[in-house]
Amino acid sequence: MKVRIDKAALMVPLYRAQGAADQRQSNNVIGCVHIVADDDRLTLSATDYEVTVIAEVSADVVENGAALVSAKGLFQVVRGLADGATITLSSDSNHRLRIDAGRAYYHLNGLSPDEFPQSGLDAVAAKVLVTDKMHIESMLKRTLFSVSTDDGRPAITGVLFEIEPEGGGQVRLRMVSTDGHRLSKCERMVMAPDYDGGRASCIVHRRGATELQRLIEGSDPSLRVEFIGRNLVFASDRTRLQVRQIDANFPDYNKVVPDRGDVACTMPKDALAAAIRRVSAMNQTRTDPLLKIEFEPGRVSLDTHSDFGDGHEELEIDTWNGPSLRFGFNPKYLLDICTALPTENLTLEMRDQISPCLLHSDEEPGSVFVIMPMRL
Repeated sequence: MKVRIDKAALMVPLYRAQGAADQRQSNNVIGCVHIVADDDRLTLSATDYEVTVIAEVSADVVENGAALVSAKGLFQVVRGLADGATITLSSDSNHRLRIDAGRAYYHLNGLSPDEFPQSGLDAVAAKVLVTDKMHIESMLKRTLFSVSTDDGRPAITGVLFEIEPEGGGQVRLRMVSTDGHRLSKCERMVMAPDYDGGRASCIVHRRGATELQRLIEGSDPSLRVEFIGRNLVFASDRTRLQVRQIDANFPDYNKVVPDRGDVACTMPKDALAAAIRRVSAMNQTRTDPLLKIEFEPGRVSLDTHSDFGDGHEELEIDTWNGPSLRFGFNPKYLLDICTALPTENLTLEMRDQISPCLLHSDEEPGSVFVIMPMRL
């Protein structure tokens, strides 16, 4: 194999492919990137058996061939080369990959390309959806942060992704995530006149969802979603991402999302977030931080106490419609919502100090969040 390519062109597919490789297994197949030079195309693939990425880029192929080398090693070498450099990749019979750029050259020891597993991406999809990727991007931003990291509960270690046809060429897209202490739900109505399937539902594990964010950074405005057996395949910008679905039942989120609360408060989101960050600086010695929020007509106060110190902030409000009430929250949960929701105002609705708190904004009715309060 011998191929010439600009650094900038190579970095795009290499960045995507190396994200799917297991960074801890650089000398193993699952820690390698599979490189294939064929005609005028360079294809880079990587997999850890949970996530598979296949990315293509145009290149000057001098000699067809393949190589299998450490994804982390190749990425670090290429990233460190000078911007604008022309890179030559060539492999020999000992599976060594040579990287030339100007007067610099490097060698990476590799494995036989035949050891790389087949992806199975050529299978026929049962359902296919093509949509503007900005919808998927915004929905991931509003849900991925609340995915559980507890592998003992696999059903909630991913984002629930649902598609519901609504007629008239429209489909409802929905993403839901929870870690047992909070829940995020986001819906979008999109035009998809060519969608050829019925209702679809699957759980995309958090690693696959993270790699999907990497995929949609490209310039292609559209995203193709394919259901192939127990896998979900996303395609955009000459790249295909295959993600294994989690074989489990996601909790009934409709039972978790509460009805409208008895009392509610709407306040400027950015002002609330800034106040939370300031008082939370006093929580440095707590592993389970507690933010006390007291609502009363005309104002809301925020308090934290720890061995490190204490903090107090007050914000003026004019929308509180109930008696004085005090709640306890994990401040990180509130900040995550403030970061994910690009609205001016945020509404908190509550029933009492022990019931779930509903958070939303009238500026974006498709997104709702639920936080369980902490015991004071």
